[in-house]
Amino acid sequence: MTRLQAVVASYTGDVPLVVTDTAPAAVRGTSLDPVVQQRERVLISNVGNFHTLAFRLNRAGGIEGVFEHHTGEIDCARLDDLLIALADSSLRHEDVFDDMGHSSLVYEQEALRLNGDWGVIVTGPRRTIMTDLRHRPYFAVPFGDMMLAGCLSILRMMADVLPELAPPILESLAGRTGVAPWDI
Repeated sequence: MTRLQAVVASYTGDVPLVVTDTAPAAVRGTSLDPVVQQRERVLISNVGNFHTLAFRLNRAGGIEGVFEHHTGEIDCARLDDLLIALADSSLRHEDVFDDMGHSSLVYEQEALRLNGDWGVIVTGPRRTIMTDLRHRPYFAVPFGDMMLAGCLSILRMMADVLPELAPPILESLAGRTGVAPWDI
């Protein structure tokens, strides 16, 4: 987080500041995909070049669980095992940390059932390693482009912290204005 600390240290307070890391931004951005929005609770994984991050989320914006691992240390089978454990609330810190990963934390003990047409939402530059997941991945494409997930998430965060900008941002993200979010 040294990059984020550098941004905060250089902040003078002259304009509002919204800061996030790219992986959680991409995860939140995938929730703007209309297929994803149809579910109350979801499991989303961002498979990045160096880190894989997975979140269990509920529609109210709550984090039910999370883990972060090194992408180069896991294959599809291991990632599948970690995602299943996150979904059924059995994942422990040691399961990730002792396997060369960062950590995990599960808040919600009620299992998330990975059923239906798809079980896990996937994004990230190395997402193709998840093609053969046991729980049918859904490759999210908010506004038709996976690469915009993080950017759209930052817009959504701006709506959360800058009330004067919230109406046009939220209306655009909901598809009610005919104006693309990046044109606001």
